[in-house]
Amino acid sequence: MTGGRAGATTLVAILLLSTLFLFLDRRTMPIQLWDESRNIVNALELQARGFGLVTTYAGAPDVWNTKPPLLIWLMAASVTVFGPSEWALRLPSMVAALGTVAIVFWFVRRTTGSVATAGLAAALLVLSPAYFGEHSARTADYDALLLFFVTTYLCLLFLTLHRERPSPTRLALIGVAICCALLTKSVAAVVPGLGVIVYLAITARGRRVVATPNYVILGLGVALAVGLFLALREGQAPGYLEAAWFNDVRGRFSASLVTAKSHYFYVDQLRAGFFSTALLLLLSPAAVFVARGRTRMVLLYAVCIILTTLAVFTCAASKLHHYILPAVPFMAIAAATTVRIMIAQARAVLRADTRYARLLGAALIIAAVAPILMGTAGAVARRYYVPIVGEGARSGQYGALFARIVPHADRRILVVDPGFVLEGKPHYAPVLLAYRELWAARGSVIGHTTNLLAVAHARGVILASCDADAVARLKTRASDIGGVAECAAVAVD
Repeated sequence: MTGGRAGATTLVAILLLSTLFLFLDRRTMPIQLWDESRNIVNALELQARGFGLVTTYAGAPDVWNTKPPLLIWLMAASVTVFGPSEWALRLPSMVAALGTVAIVFWFVRRTTGSVATAGLAAALLVLSPAYFGEHSARTADYDALLLFFVTTYLCLLFLTLHRERPSPTRLALIGVAICCALLTKSVAAVVPGLGVIVYLAITARGRRVVATPNYVILGLGVALAVGLFLALREGQAPGYLEAAWFNDVRGRFSASLVTAKSHYFYVDQLRAGFFSTALLLLLSPAAVFVARGRTRMVLLYAVCIILTTLAVFTCAASKLHHYILPAVPFMAIAAATTVRIMIAQARAVLRADTRYARLLGAALIIAAVAPILMGTAGAVARRYYVPIVGEGARSGQYGALFARIVPHADRRILVVDPGFVLEGKPHYAPVLLAYRELWAARGSVIGHTTNLLAVAHARGVILASCDADAVARLKTRASDIGGVAECAAVAVD
């Protein structure tokens, strides 16, 4: 089998196995509170009213979630094509996740010439809890789409930077990928790109880039495209720029918009298994000094992106684990390349046949292989035996509850749920609203009240809730017909 056919066959097999590992479940995963539920509301409202630049929440322009609308457009388009369902809303993220796996495989195969190293990099990416956990491949969040575009432009940029004359076609693709990344998650798209500046400084290639007009044209083109979007968006709903600047830039870096975290937060995340083989990451900077040729350049490039991304978000006041997700594909590239270098060193030591050659060679092989085996075992355990339970997990039960009662309801359904307080505003219930919008798109209107006293006074309806206080009150009125843990539904006459 030729190298090209072997690579294509390996990639198809990896994508098939990745699809099964990432997306095959016995039951549909509940809609997550942060931030999937709000994205779903944005998408369903957009799909209902028609395409536009302004995303809405509960019918009003959304100035709390100020991310650009590319993901929301794709989610709305998916619902239009495939119908309203959780999987249709998550489909853009799922496709993007597989696309990132393919890009990582292609890049490593192209730069190292090794199908085995490329396959290992793709596998380490998929097996990372950061990749298959919340906020990434399996949920309708911004991050999977962001990873695809960021990984694409960074991989293409590496190949372009090592040519004396950059291809206009490739530069155009890089520009499109950067624009799409910015239109997915704003300034988060350019943070990993700062690692490229560090790489250029270390390798003394920066002067040539600055002196090449095509790179300047690329930068101006991206700035013009993004500036045009911002101007149009601000024109349709004034106040967007101010809100976006606070939510996505100033607020994130100057003051914590979430619970304050330690300066070692991201280091602790890596120690806790954020990436599948953290030990190999620890060895990768040392491997840079051992590597030679293009393998060394690839590893150095990946290390620069990883360390810069970690440094920037460590300095930011707001810290959440998914902020550093764009570095994960390059963690996989660095780890796989490090394994390749360690195996090569082990072979060289064994060929030397010195006094301790066998011992040292075995130690290198064990150090390369053991983290992969442990990471694989840990990933399988976390994927299949540790359920994703985020904040607001109880409200995720509305999906199962509505699926039980809506198809058989003979009267109006009224949900009693006061929600919770968010930033001083009461009655925030985005997961419930997401499920209500989903069923509305299917033709079933579900009412909602935040008043718990409605439990005692409502007549001729099916009362339903997953709120603890409301559930206790519902069960005093009639027998539960929902049969969903931590929830209740009762028919009252």
